[in-house]
Amino acid sequence: MTSIASRSMVLPTQLSRLVELEQVIAEMLAYLPPLANAEAVQYNVVLALHEHCVNIVKHAYGGQEGQFTVIFNVQCDPTCIQIDTYDTGPCQFNASGWQPPDLEEPPLHGLGIFLMRQLMDLVEYELTAQGNHWRLVKYLSTAADAAAVDAVEADEGPGSQEPMFQLPCEP
Repeated sequence: MTSIASRSMVLPTQLSRLVELEQVIAEMLAYLPPLANAEAVQYNVVLALHEHCVNIVKHAYGGQEGQFTVIFNVQCDPTCIQIDTYDTGPCQFNASGWQPPDLEEPPLHGLGIFLMRQLMDLVEYELTAQGNHWRLVKYLSTAADAAAVDAVEADEGPGSQEPMFQLPCEP
């Protein structure tokens, strides 16, 4: 993948500071041509990242004082936004113990990871010697790509679902 733009920030483990994430995501997505469903995409990425960062504050650090790093990358080939977080909170995520919630009787809490997985295309966790590393990825379609696919489907009919265009790597 080729990076178009990147940015990193260090946040304290204060829930009130998470509002800063929305502006950074908007800035990062602005490096791309107009996206198909841009408002919904931005909202979903912000919501997934916010849920994730709340988990860092509440679970990795248990509400204790600390800080964590968020690294944003907008990439092409394929076009996506990749967000990596790194924290040194004393609590690690038990990936083998995580189970999707029972949506027949949804719990009041504990939906964060489920929600992240629904909103993002890839959610990965790795425990490293330095601490917790999470990667969230959302693959993106430009409005031009979506229009081109719609035009081809109108000409050929439904059935051809392969992507037809790649976004050039120049911003």
